[in-house]
Amino acid sequence: MNFKLAAFADEADGRISEQIKAMTENGIDYLEIRGVDGENISDISAEKAKEVRRQLDDAGLAVWSLGSPYGKTGICDDFTAHLDKFRYGLELADILGAKHIRMFSFYVPSEDAARYKDEVFSRLEKLINAANGSGIILCHENEKGIYGDIAPRCLEILDTFPEIE
Repeated sequence: MNFKLAAFADEADGRISEQIKAMTENGIDYLEIRGVDGENISDISAEKAKEVRRQLDDAGLAVWSLGSPYGKTGICDDFTAHLDKFRYGLELADILGAKHIRMFSFYVPSEDAARYKDEVFSRLEKLINAANGSGIILCHENEKGIYGDIAPRCLEILDTFPEIE
């Protein structure tokens, strides 16, 4: 079996130059890019993404995924701007050569998560539709407080949206 190891290098340093150094020193070829020179990956400009891509290419590194904040908002928060930001993230993923975007399933009140299922699934469907045809694989990341923070609800997401890994 052949494994590809990827890492969040911003845990080594916030500067992309130092992230590249840490990845190279540790023999890790795939970056899960999240923080770049003090900015979240979702906030960098296309020009900055191109510059980062050149640096990574020069070092022989590749981006496995965007470690994004998509779906990491409250279920009652405005979704329109969030969806627009996600669409921009698809552009960034393309520039960086990433084939995956890590995403979340929205913060919900834990005592009443089932009440928000329809809205969560509606928003997930909109993210999936936006990514449709892009070649990007969406990867659900669980975190305490989001809809998919426990196994049964993760299974609901997977059963409903098999296009999310």
